[in-house]
Amino acid sequence: MAQNLTGQGRVTIFPMLHDWETGSQCVLAYTTMDGGLTAVLGVIPVEGNVHEPGDLLSLGARHGFIGEWKGTHEQRSGCWLACAGAGSRTVRKPGTIDVPAAGWSLDMVRAVDLDGTYYGHRRVLAGRMALADEQLADQARALVSRALVPAA
Repeated sequence: MAQNLTGQGRVTIFPMLHDWETGSQCVLAYTTMDGGLTAVLGVIPVEGNVHEPGDLLSLGARHGFIGEWKGTHEQRSGCWLACAGAGSRTVRKPGTIDVPAAGWSLDMVRAVDLDGTYYGHRRVLAGRMALADEQLADQARALVSRALVPAA
């Protein structure tokens, strides 16, 4: 069930090649809640991106798992998202935008409680994210707007 959440804090925004077969890209935003115990990841919608991923936990499952991640399939997918988010801050892709304080809202599609602590997180929330600052949102969308794959 979708739930709208809002927050304010450090947000890291980065482009992601999410489907190797089609070369499809999207823009992901990562932030945290609950003192860092909850990872929050959201796709920032880009007009014209017909290949935008839907369910981010399914995106995690398509990318595979590493042996240290335990738990159910859904929990392991959440671990992949937590890794992608935390990794976006430590190993930055070209164009990564890191804002120390930004307002955001998340149309949460999925939530998963992890079976342990991964990358400092015990829970992952995933959905579509909007940024309160429209200028920042424009910068985020520009990360992939020039590299979109045309619809087949």
